[in-house]
Amino acid sequence: MKSSPVLLLIFFAIFGSAALAQGEAGLTFDFRRGASDNSASAGSQRVRSVATNRPAGNKTAVWSAQGLEREVFKLLNAQRREHGLSELDWNDDVAALARMHSENMADQDFFSHRGSDGSMVDDRADRLGLGSWMAIGENIAFIRGYENPALLALQKWMESTSHRKNLLGSNWKESAVGVAVRKDGTYYLTQVFLRRK
Repeated sequence: MKSSPVLLLIFFAIFGSAALAQGEAGLTFDFRRGASDNSASAGSQRVRSVATNRPAGNKTAVWSAQGLEREVFKLLNAQRREHGLSELDWNDDVAALARMHSENMADQDFFSHRGSDGSMVDDRADRLGLGSWMAIGENIAFIRGYENPALLALQKWMESTSHRKNLLGSNWKESAVGVAVRKDGTYYLTQVFLRRK
C-alpha cells in the first residue's frame, strides 16, 4: 500500500455472523494530521480518553503486537460494561486465528476479509479446528500515525453501526484480537468474535 507519511488511512470492514450470509460492508476513514479533532460519539456514549489520542507527528509511538491486542480487548470489554453487557472471554485459539489474518494482510500488503488464499474467517476458523462454533464475526482495521491505535480503532468501530453491532453483540461469548506490525509502523488489527455450539 502506498500512502503519504502525513496521511493516516483506516479501513474497516465487517463480515456477517451466524450463517455468514449477510455479506460485507466497509468504511473508509481518511485522517490528515491536524485536520481532525479525534472526538467520537457513539450515540449518547463517548469513548473515554479520546483527547489523548493525538496524531503521532514526528514522534513514533511504538506498541508491541501483544500489548496492542490486549489493549483493544480491554477497551472492548470496558465498552461492553458501560452498555450493561457481560465481558467477553479471551480465547487463545481465537487470538491465533485473528493474528494469522493480520499477519497475512501485513505480509502480503493487502486489506480485506478475504485472505490471500481466498479464505474467509469461517474457512480459517475451520482450518484451525474451531469448527464447533455456531456464530462468528470479524472486524478489521489498519492504522498508522496515531499514538494510541487501540483507542482509535475502537472509537471508529463504535461509530459504525455494523461494527458496533459486533462489539456490543449479546450473542458473543468469546473474542480475541490479533495484531501484525509492518516496518513502516502500520498496525493491522483483526478482532474475531465467536459463539460455540
